[in-house]
Amino acid sequence: MERISRETIIYGGAFNPPTRAHQAITQACIDYAEPRHADVWLLPSASRADKVIDVSTMRRLELCEALLDDVMRRTVNVRVEPMELQRGVMTETYDTVQELSARYPEHDFRWVFGADSVASMHTWDHGEWLRDHLSMLVVERPGAPQIMLGTNAVRLAVQTGDVSSTEVRRRIHIGEAYDELVGANVSALLTRTVVF
Repeated sequence: MERISRETIIYGGAFNPPTRAHQAITQACIDYAEPRHADVWLLPSASRADKVIDVSTMRRLELCEALLDDVMRRTVNVRVEPMELQRGVMTETYDTVQELSARYPEHDFRWVFGADSVASMHTWDHGEWLRDHLSMLVVERPGAPQIMLGTNAVRLAVQTGDVSSTEVRRRIHIGEAYDELVGANVSALLTRTVVF
């Protein structure tokens, strides 16, 4: 009997904190998933060689749950997958792909990447393998040149605007308003417990 795989969209990132751009991408993933009866998992990333994320695991998960409260889930199964945060090692996408595939063999994963990440993927650890083998949803970045996509990749139409977590953290640090950069539930969490 042939095994039926569950299509699952993996959207990874620091989400530190989640912005309206993250919200728009998550919503676009849900919109893509719904007619396909697919799941959407947020995958908060651990620190990596080029980016240290000095925020507790509990805080990272709270931020991701607040992000999910800011989107319309409709009939889509949406959840946070904490695996990278629990490993206790630096993030390497290849290692994460292998571990998730081994842990959840019944899922057929489709990975969300920015076009800039796809363009530089050949420089990553096992990057050419990732580019050639992963099923991808590719988000165009504002102002970035269009790239050629492989046979396993499709473009995810989404307007993210020019919003960054770095700008949200900067505004929090200097006491400047940031509400328009984040969703309502993320804003409420940040207002209650600012730790940046």
